[in-house]
Amino acid sequence: MSRQLPMRFPLRERFTFERFAVGANSEALTHLRAPADGFRCTWLWGPPGVGKSHLLQAMCHACGGAYVPARELGDVEGYDAFDRVLIDDADAWLGDRPREEGLFRLYNAMLRRGHALALTATQSPAAAHFALHDLASRLRGAACFELTPLSDKDAVPVLKRAARDRGFDLSDEVVGFLMRRVDRSLPELLALLEKIDRASLSASRRVTVQFVKEALAL
Repeated sequence: MSRQLPMRFPLRERFTFERFAVGANSEALTHLRAPADGFRCTWLWGPPGVGKSHLLQAMCHACGGAYVPARELGDVEGYDAFDRVLIDDADAWLGDRPREEGLFRLYNAMLRRGHALALTATQSPAAAHFALHDLASRLRGAACFELTPLSDKDAVPVLKRAARDRGFDLSDEVVGFLMRRVDRSLPELLALLEKIDRASLSASRRVTVQFVKEALAL
């Protein structure tokens, strides 16, 4: 009797390698896109909003495998059935010995089979606090890449593309106004863009600086 495969989580359609805003993170992108010859373990780390989830899901789109959001799942039992296991927010499990033991078993299974394992976290494996010494030793030997936020210059085309995806154009004037007046982190800017889009549709008005001022009460 074949065993049942574990839960599959949905992927965001736009989270592909082609749509990843690279910025200063080209080394990580090159590593992830390169074919893996045998076992490979990768650790991506950085603050929220730098593209960690995007890259893991892009790997799934490009190469197959299982995307696992750690904050939504208690363990990784059964995931060794996949050629690639991509664990998002892995630090949600660190410090929890039973979960670390499950992750350690998965690591060893992927190693034996020559498969690929990738994890994301907000800190490097060297700085992370582990409950299981053996797991810490293995993951601290992973290929490790720090992802950094986009510069203002690199964020501009991302905002314009996000606006086009929603069906409207974002002028240089509006982009410049937003960059000067609000938190310039990309997640915050994209959230504001969604708010502007809803307000524009509701009021049937073009997105101008004056409209943005009114919609965001700036």
